Amino acid sequence: MKSMVGTPPRRRRLRLQLAGLQVLIVLAVVLAVAVIVMLEEDHRVQEQAYGRASTVATNVANEPEVIEALNTKDAVSVIAPIAQLAREVSGVDYVVVVGLDNIRVSHPDLERIGQPVSTDHSLVRQGETFLGVESGTLGPTLRVKQPIYDGEKIIGTISVGILQSEVRAQLNGIVAGFAPWILGAAGLGTLLSLSAARAIRRRIFGVEPEEVSGLLQSQNALLYAVSDGVLGVGPAGRITLCNGEAETLLGLRDAVVGEPAEEVLDPLLGPMPEEGSRQVLVGERVLVVSRRNAVAGAGQQDAGYTLTLRDRTALEASLRELAGQRGLADALRAQTHEFANRLHVLSGYLSVGAHEKAQEYIARIAGPLDRGVAELPDPGLAGVLSANAAVAREAGVSVELASESAVAEGATADEDLLTVLGNLLSNAIEAAGDGGRVRVLVQLEHGQLRLVVEDSGPGVSPDQVDRIFKRGVSSKDQSEQAHGIGLALVQRIVGRRGGRIEVTESSLGGAQFAARWPLTERKGEPNID
Repeated sequence: MKSMVGTPPRRRRLRLQLAGLQVLIVLAVVLAVAVIVMLEEDHRVQEQAYGRASTVATNVANEPEVIEALNTKDAVSVIAPIAQLAREVSGVDYVVVVGLDNIRVSHPDLERIGQPVSTDHSLVRQGETFLGVESGTLGPTLRVKQPIYDGEKIIGTISVGILQSEVRAQLNGIVAGFAPWILGAAGLGTLLSLSAARAIRRRIFGVEPEEVSGLLQSQNALLYAVSDGVLGVGPAGRITLCNGEAETLLGLRDAVVGEPAEEVLDPLLGPMPEEGSRQVLVGERVLVVSRRNAVAGAGQQDAGYTLTLRDRTALEASLRELAGQRGLADALRAQTHEFANRLHVLSGYLSVGAHEKAQEYIARIAGPLDRGVAELPDPGLAGVLSANAAVAREAGVSVELASESAVAEGATADEDLLTVLGNLLSNAIEAAGDGGRVRVLVQLEHGQLRLVVEDSGPGVSPDQVDRIFKRGVSSKDQSEQAHGIGLALVQRIVGRRGGRIEVTESSLGGAQFAARWPLTERKGEPNID
């Protein structure tokens, strides 16, 4: 019964397999290190043994008494004690001096003195030195053989050796010394490996390996099925996921997963409630960004947050158009009574035969803009100007079309021009205020567009020129409709078309916005800047 309420058997087996694999890897690495250390120590011990034997052989061979007595009748009595003393002092196992007759004159076993050597010394008598392992009367030894010189003449040989069993015993002592450290490292590595596995499981919120593939499939199915853009930011502030719709809305061309969110998503990370949404301008798109904090695991650990992006560009355009239509309708309704009164006045002039007075009255109420608009061949421009002029008259603002305005034959106003003109006119009318003036210049000719909108309002101070084009900065009073998007959108459109916009002081006393761009089409994708 306990197994049914505890961890499922399959999951428990998988955990044990992973733990066993980690321990096996640690033990294999430690064992490999131990073998390498043993081989290195074996080589070092043998080098030390050969070095010690070579030093003893060189010192005895250069001893003057040995050189004088060798190959004489007093060789044994003189050389044997010297060889025995060198053996005892240096700790080697034997020092054997041999004359040219191949007969020993010294040996640890006194009974073997005067007998031929048991190994070949012929090459040594020719001037070569031998280092290696050979089996002699004492057993396998690491030995050094070298000639004994009297000046330039070889007068004998010397062999110094250390038992191989002693070298192995020395190596075993070294191994026994570091064996506890190897075992301790294996145990510590095992504990650290298991701790690392446990920490990793906490980092992935307890998700088992067999569940990862299912989570990946579910994530891909969800992220690419929704029509909204979805971004994930981890607790460390780095992007953890980004679906295709988010890449499209933000104009991202390179993979951004793993990049710092502050560098990639700067416009989206402005002031916003922990759980809320706000409207931002990205490129030429108006996006609604919603933020939701994410938690995971049984302990409700912080897993960062997600951002959901919804494109409201078309909706905002429709809302602006609807607002314009409503304003025009309100203006027309308000003007109905005024027009009725004007008709009564005209009727009065005509009824008494004052035709010239009637003509003067008609010219006075038509205004300069209506005559100028009538001369524009493009219906889009005429429509935008007429609608804004009607709104301006209700606000007590006079709108004039500059006499230099001209539209070349065949040229038409595209959506970009109408959007820029509408935003600049709307701002100018609000800035001018009751009793103010607005002047518009539109020129579409010679492959260039020139648009100038100026007003008699308070103007824009030089230190605010760059700031008014930023997202979220509005020249209007802070209200629900003041999002600071109009001028930012104008700058984006002008920049995309390869033109520029300048803000200077107007001859009317307020601000003058002058935009210019080539009439050739230049398309680009929205960017986050």
